[in-house]
Amino acid sequence: MPDEGFHLAALVLTAGAIGYRLVVAVRIMVMLRAEVTVREDLSVEELAFLAGGPRRAAATVLFRMVRQGRLALAEDGTVTVPEGAYAAGVEEALIEAAGISRSERVGKLVARTAASRAVRAVGDRLLAEGLLIRPTLRRAQDRARRLLWWSAALAPVATVWELTAGTADRWWAGVALSAGAAATAILVKPSGAWAPYRVQTTLGILRGERERPAAWRRTGALAALAVSPVGAVALGGLSAAQEPEFRELVTPETWRAGDPAFGDASAAGYGTSAHWGYCGYAGVWGGGDGGGGDGGGCGSAGE
Repeated sequence: MPDEGFHLAALVLTAGAIGYRLVVAVRIMVMLRAEVTVREDLSVEELAFLAGGPRRAAATVLFRMVRQGRLALAEDGTVTVPEGAYAAGVEEALIEAAGISRSERVGKLVARTAASRAVRAVGDRLLAEGLLIRPTLRRAQDRARRLLWWSAALAPVATVWELTAGTADRWWAGVALSAGAAATAILVKPSGAWAPYRVQTTLGILRGERERPAAWRRTGALAALAVSPVGAVALGGLSAAQEPEFRELVTPETWRAGDPAFGDASAAGYGTSAHWGYCGYAGVWGGGDGGGGDGGGCGSAGE
């Protein structure tokens, strides 16, 4: 009978949506609780990517090159690339992003570099080591939530059919299915984490190293990197730089406010957005670097 077909279709759709959402949530939780170890020999690009995403990695390399005198930074935020030898990888991508004129605004330069293959390769390495949540899972939880809301909206069709057909024996079924889908969408919230808990804990410890007296700091290459000027920018963005000229660059005029660190909200800001899909934070993977914090490791209006 038609009414039975409506109920069966609503049941299959709702059960499938709820099951899909729960499976994705479990898989993300497994990755979050994974027993991973952050290598002591992380490069500054890898540390920056872990802490703030593709733009953070690009901005950190730019900061390092300016401090070393290999790039010229004007007061208006224009970066000029002088002649010279540059290392392969992100540095080379940054030089290529400057174009033929070898001069570009900081914001555009960072955005273009963040979209490069070299920066994507940094993220791929970290992903292969289990230090990042798979972007496909981050996108899957958003798709699953949208599917739940569609199920919640369509399930009552069975109830409407029964009432209009005059066979209201199972009118409650559509309402119950709709309530179940809506409750799952509300209660099973998308995870905002971009990395396993152990990685987040390590990043928090590294950020705290600069506040400790030198005698109390941890030993090791990673802790030494964290307390360096370049490490501070890797962990906290350009707003963490000691040089005023860099802090002044973190403004809405220079940076695209609201761009995520790992998210897919801005193709202009992240050529890596389709690849990573993080922080939808803005990034999933918070806050903005314009405020001087790490935004929970995620954010970045400033990068």
